[in-house]
Amino acid sequence: MVFRVLQLPWHVAAPGQTELTIRRLEPRDRDTFIAHLHELNFDDFRDRFNGVVSDHWLVNYVEKSLDEAIVLGAFDGGHLVAVSELHCEGGTPDGFGESAFSVASCFRRKGIGTLLITALLEAAKENDVHTVIVETGPQNIAMRELARKFGANMHYEDSMSVGQIDVAFGLETAESSIAKFKPIVFEPARVEHLQLTA
Repeated sequence: MVFRVLQLPWHVAAPGQTELTIRRLEPRDRDTFIAHLHELNFDDFRDRFNGVVSDHWLVNYVEKSLDEAIVLGAFDGGHLVAVSELHCEGGTPDGFGESAFSVASCFRRKGIGTLLITALLEAAKENDVHTVIVETGPQNIAMRELARKFGANMHYEDSMSVGQIDVAFGLETAESSIAKFKPIVFEPARVEHLQLTA
C-alpha cells in the first residue's frame, strides 16, 4: 500500500503555547521514538500498551511501526512529546485503520492529543481510510475522552475499551475542538511521500 502525499510538517503556533512541530516520523527517528516511550510515567506507559512490555519487544514494535504505519510526532523544540500512529497493515479491513497515541506525562491535558488526532485523521482521509479504530485499556480515561470528543462510541469488548471514529465526522468535529488554539498556523514546509510496506 502506498500512502498519498501529505503536507508535513505542520508548525502550530498558539497563544500561550510553545511552538509545536508535527511531522512524520521515519526509521531514522527510531531512538527518539523509543526515548519518548521510556519518558512516559509508569501509568501512562501501561495505558499506552495495556500493560508492561520488555525493551526487546518495544524496540521491535517501534521499528515495525516506523516501517509499516503512519507515525506522526509532535515536537516541542527538538523534543518529541507526543506520537500518534495509524496502522493499516495485517488483517485490518480496507478503509479501516487502527490508532495508537502517547503523550508525555507533563504535556497531557494541554490539547496536544487533540492536535495529533486531527493530523492523524487528515492522514487517514488522504489515504482512503474512512474509519479509525480506537482500542485502549479500561483505565485509560484520557484516551476514552479524546476518542469520544471526535465521535467514537466507546464500549467494552473483552476487557478493552473499543470505539470507531468516522474520519469525515471527526474532521468536522476537529474544527471546533482546535478552536481554542486559534490562531493556528499550519505551515507545510515540504511535501513528504508516505509509503507503507504491503
